[in-house]
Amino acid sequence: MSAAFRRGRCAIAVLAALLALALAADAVLKIVRPSVAREALSLAAEELDVRDLAFGTAERGAAAAPDSLPDGFSEEVLPMEGRADVRVGAGGSVVGFAVPEEPARAFEAARRALCERGWTAVPSGSDAGGSFVKESGPRTWAYVSCVRTGDTTSVVVQCAATDGKG
Repeated sequence: MSAAFRRGRCAIAVLAALLALALAADAVLKIVRPSVAREALSLAAEELDVRDLAFGTAERGAAAAPDSLPDGFSEEVLPMEGRADVRVGAGGSVVGFAVPEEPARAFEAARRALCERGWTAVPSGSDAGGSFVKESGPRTWAYVSCVRTGDTTSVVVQCAATDGKG
């Protein structure tokens, strides 16, 4: 065997080892670094846990004992008449309900109702959630989130009164 042949064979072996090392490092990074989908699922699970805490449920699926609707909420923020499964939590700063619509339609209906009451939508790039502001009144900031839950959409409104009374 010639020296050139041995050097070539050695170079190929080194390149193969480097390639194997790079592939192994990539595989380890994929396992350690979560994918976008995994991060989204993790955030969704956290949001559900936060909602359970906000609505006073000790465990998923437990019936919540809602506080009463904050004073003036239906007039100033969103009308609650005829809403299904209304829940109030976090001292009245979180109000949720279910609607039989797609999230984008539910958000659009909430956006229209808020704008009719003097709120201004803050562009968020999402068709199922966003922030709203108002110049004056007991409440000047609100966030509406619409998420599909089975056959209905869960609408959650976070909106604390500036006087701290929900």
